[in-house]
Amino acid sequence: MLRWFFAQPLHLRIAIMVAPILAIGGWGMMDLWVTKDQPKPTVEQQVAMLPLQLQGECFLATNQCLLQHDKMKLSMLLKDSGKPGIVRMEIIPDTNIRGIQMSLVQLENEHQIVVESTPDGNLWFAEFPDKLLTPSPSALRIALAKFGSVSFAEIQPHF
Repeated sequence: MLRWFFAQPLHLRIAIMVAPILAIGGWGMMDLWVTKDQPKPTVEQQVAMLPLQLQGECFLATNQCLLQHDKMKLSMLLKDSGKPGIVRMEIIPDTNIRGIQMSLVQLENEHQIVVESTPDGNLWFAEFPDKLLTPSPSALRIALAKFGSVSFAEIQPHF
């Protein structure tokens, strides 16, 4: 391979060495030229953080927990999981959401809870051990992601 390279004329050897550098530099310069007129993201294009407000008290034992803001309502309730020692919490939003993060705060410790959705995406549920309810959690933190916004709340639930 080297014998072939050195057998080429000088101008061809220089071209073989310089061509990759020019191609990479041209790629970068083209990117700068194409994107120079694109506007910076405005406040409206950024993700909105929307706090959810608790409506009344949150009594999950009697299925009375409603969170809302002007664009979303969310109800939470406890259901029988059918498994001993497991608590099932169902979360029902009134709009499509992409994902939910939830945690229980208990004696300065935060326990992350895995929240899954049903295949149609209308119902979200979390199953966790009932030992997380003794002593009673001091706070329940929840965040719901939609396209373009994240809704969040920290409430004091009554199990």
